[in-house]
Amino acid sequence: MNPEIAGYNLVNTLTYIILLIVACSIIYFILRKKVEFDEKFFLAISPYILIGVSLRVLMHQIESGNLIIDGITKTADPMQLGFWFFTPGVWILTFAIVILGLLIAKIWGELNHKRLFIFGIIVALPLVLFNLSKFNNWSWFIGTVALIAIVNYTLCWLINKFTPYRILKDPLNIFIVAGQAIDGIASVIAITFFNFSEQHVISNLVINIHPALFAGIKLLLAVLICYSLDDYLKESINKHSNKPGKSLNRKNLIGFVKVIIAILGFATGLASLFKMGLI
Repeated sequence: MNPEIAGYNLVNTLTYIILLIVACSIIYFILRKKVEFDEKFFLAISPYILIGVSLRVLMHQIESGNLIIDGITKTADPMQLGFWFFTPGVWILTFAIVILGLLIAKIWGELNHKRLFIFGIIVALPLVLFNLSKFNNWSWFIGTVALIAIVNYTLCWLINKFTPYRILKDPLNIFIVAGQAIDGIASVIAITFFNFSEQHVISNLVINIHPALFAGIKLLLAVLICYSLDDYLKESINKHSNKPGKSLNRKNLIGFVKVIIAILGFATGLASLFKMGLI
């Protein structure tokens, strides 16, 4: 989401989706026997989301002409510094920082979540603080954060209380819903009140009908995804009750999928939220 900036088309959208699936498959294959993909892992990796988001927001400020940093201009040459602050270089850089964090966290044996988190915070904090120092729209930013928290808590509580589905049983579900709530609600407010526009093709089709519909569909899909994954895992555990090793592998795969969905929601949502704070 950007203010009046053209974004993705069908071709590059499909290309990015394919690249994402391939990259995620490679990451899972490498880490599946070394990492348990649960809420602890997501919290440990959360600072790296802030790193990627902060770099994207810096990119947005440079592109809009509101920020000038010597030596950083948009370029397709990876040998120049500017390449690493714009798509796709910014995501390659973020991924490299994640890998470095994982390596540091594994130096002394098993994955150390605390060490992974601390390294991420050390890198993320200066970037986040720099972007926050540029904020001009604190009232809307804080109000939107409060609204998102209320919607996320209320939705999860209502589902857990009044339906057979215990969505709160897995904390990763909360992060999935929260990520989509951030993306959906921040987009609705930014488009409705601040003349932002949506870059992504499919999202734009929904928003053109009504921005609020976009947020509603994202929240509904988040809940349905959580339910489908949990139901699949439950059936798998029942089917392979005599093969605990296979059940654990399926559980870790489901956990990985949930972590990726939560990361995508938070990454796009926080970027929109931060951009709104800059107005």
